[in-house]
Amino acid sequence: MQHSPREEIEIFPNRILGAKTAEKLLSRIYEIEGVEGVLIQGPRVKSDAKEKIVVKGEELELSVAVSRLILRSKDADKVSEKLKEVCDSLLPFGYSLRIGKFTKDYPTLHDYKLAYIMQMRENEGDEE
Repeated sequence: MQHSPREEIEIFPNRILGAKTAEKLLSRIYEIEGVEGVLIQGPRVKSDAKEKIVVKGEELELSVAVSRLILRSKDADKVSEKLKEVCDSLLPFGYSLRIGKFTKDYPTLHDYKLAYIMQMRENEGDEE
C-alpha cells in the first residue's frame, strides 16, 4: 500500500503525556529515519506550569500538555512500523496510530479572518 508524500502519521496517546514521557518519545521519534517534522498538540498549560524538555540537544518549553503528535514523512508506511515499536515501549497505557492527512496545506478564509481580528485587537492597544 503506497501513500502519497502529503500523508502524515498521527499518534494519539490514551493519556496526556507528562514532560519526561514526551521528551523520551520525541527523542526516539527523531531517531527514526524518514521523519521530517513533528507537530505537537494539546491543551495549553499555564505559564507557571510550563516545563522544559530537551530534544535533539535543544531545550524546548512545553506550552501545551502533549495529547497528540503529527509527523511528516515521505515514507509513512516504513516510518509507522518503526514508530509502533517506539510507542509500544513508551506508551504502555495505549495509543492509536493512523496514517492520513491531519493538517491544512493552505490557510482558509476563516484563518485570514481570525488573523485580521487579532491584528485589529493589537492595533487598538497601540492607540492608548
